Amino acid sequence: RRLEWRREREKEKERKKRRKESGTMSLWQRLPFFARACSREGWHQHGRHIINNSNNNSLPRQSWRSLKVSSTSWGIPTNMGLDHVGIVVPNAQEAADFLIDVFDAEFDWEVKREPEPKFGERGWDKLFGVHRETYMPHVIMLKCGDAPLTQYVELFEFVSPDQSEVPRKGEGGWLRFSDITNSYISFTVKDLDAVMAHIKNEVVPKWDGVRFIQDPPMEFPLRGEVCRSTFIVSPWGQWVELTEWSEGRHSVPVLKKLRGDVRYDHPCVGQPVEALETPCYMVDLDAFEHNAGLMRERFAAHGVAWRPTCKGHKSPTLARKLTEEFGAQGVLVLTVEEAEKFAQEGHDDIHVANQVVSATKVEKLSLLAKCVRRLKVNVDDAANIRQLSDAVAQWEIATPLELMVEINIGHNRCGVSPAEAVPLVQLVKELEAHGTVRFGGLAGYEGHTPVLPPEEKTAETRRAHGVLAEAKRLVEEAGISVDVVTGGGSSNYVDCLRAGVLSEIQAGGGAITDLLYAHKAGLAAHGHRVGGLVLSQIVSVAPDRSRAMADAGFKSVGWHPFGGLPQPRDRVDLEVIGLSAEHTKFSSSDGKPLSVQRGEKIVLVPGYGDAMGFLHK
Repeated sequence: RRLEWRREREKEKERKKRRKESGTMSLWQRLPFFARACSREGWHQHGRHIINNSNNNSLPRQSWRSLKVSSTSWGIPTNMGLDHVGIVVPNAQEAADFLIDVFDAEFDWEVKREPEPKFGERGWDKLFGVHRETYMPHVIMLKCGDAPLTQYVELFEFVSPDQSEVPRKGEGGWLRFSDITNSYISFTVKDLDAVMAHIKNEVVPKWDGVRFIQDPPMEFPLRGEVCRSTFIVSPWGQWVELTEWSEGRHSVPVLKKLRGDVRYDHPCVGQPVEALETPCYMVDLDAFEHNAGLMRERFAAHGVAWRPTCKGHKSPTLARKLTEEFGAQGVLVLTVEEAEKFAQEGHDDIHVANQVVSATKVEKLSLLAKCVRRLKVNVDDAANIRQLSDAVAQWEIATPLELMVEINIGHNRCGVSPAEAVPLVQLVKELEAHGTVRFGGLAGYEGHTPVLPPEEKTAETRRAHGVLAEAKRLVEEAGISVDVVTGGGSSNYVDCLRAGVLSEIQAGGGAITDLLYAHKAGLAAHGHRVGGLVLSQIVSVAPDRSRAMADAGFKSVGWHPFGGLPQPRDRVDLEVIGLSAEHTKFSSSDGKPLSVQRGEKIVLVPGYGDAMGFLHK
């Protein structure tokens, strides 16, 4: 959204530039600030002159002369508007908690700093005019609206020997409303009366020091509307304004509607499944919740953390259901693009279980780390470790990446041997002193085990985890603690729990379950139900009823040699015998003529959901 908004602004500036060069730009276009001021009926003030543009669309001559417009200056070049407001608070976390809890603000990023180095060592004491022993332990950025580039509040927490020497002028040590440099933040609400009642009943009892400045609120005409306004005092003493606009409140949805209920505001909600357009990827939530419940209970019983893999369904909404309702700890993705998408949707504990080496993607990672609470990435090469560290170091405020050293445990794809892992871990620990990276633990993936026969899979999982255990032992013998050992997957998560080596298991597909997980990987024997589905529609039936074609080909249901062909969920008389790009071919499973009609909807169970999910929006 930010990039689209920025492009539109640049296009508009280019159009204005061309109009100006061609001599077609009117005075109103040359005075955009004044045109905006006069765009609504009502009273507007510009400089010393009050203009009632509801009755008069022209200005007195003196007013025109008072508007000094340079023919060469148009303000700062490429200005895109207000980005954020920064305020210094006594406790950044408390202030963030208050704004998130009371005003629906959203966490954007944070930086936590150790006491060393102080501002004096950085040369910042003279730059900012503060004591040389000052340091900034915590900075938090919050998003307080849905505009793409604006509506941010940055909270700064400082520790300085001379802070206590500043005279306490107002409540809580905050400046009085009339003091020079005082500031406040303001939120617009749709129903001020309801908000005030909520604050009295829910906020004041919960947050010490919160009270109203004006009750009842002020009411006055502004911008051609009636504005109602009141202030509350925050827990740290700063004033927060609440405003309601008589007309504007009818044209903008509230934040909770934008971020919550709207995702379910779909015309098909409440309609039969057959109402969906085909082909359509569906998840049976009853099966999904049943499977997730099984996995939650099993992980909890063994004291192992659950980090679900999301590369198959790519749905932040499903992942949030696992983290908020079923105890999953963060999410696992395989690409930087997936990580960005999940971060944008509010996930703040993300593991990119892959190596990232291109300069563009590495820089994206270094920036994404500022937007989430924890960002992990796999490494198996010293040069890549330094590359990631350097990318983070380029920013004045560094937010470290957590590096997971990957061990090759038999899949022979990525990773190093246990002995080779030790110097890599030592390098990460050396770079920790720069604040750019942190050692997150060891990772492995036994991707060669999913469809092995049960006994062979159990034995191979134990062998693979023995390699991880050896790597952990060698690293700890080198004097470095290993807190996280992560690996496994849905196909062998039961064997992983029994092996007892992993502290975290990367299992996501089992929460949905398809033909591969249910039968070839054996999860049906452990109580899992099939939940991943594709709705298709019959588009052609042969005259002799020997075959029928549906509109879901391999571009809709995917294809993987482990998974095989999809199968109909509810029709035992039908069998899938082939896939083309846009079609599924059915034949009769009992030798009788097919009893299907053109337009009939058929629910398919995909062979392997990970080869299908990315094909759908």
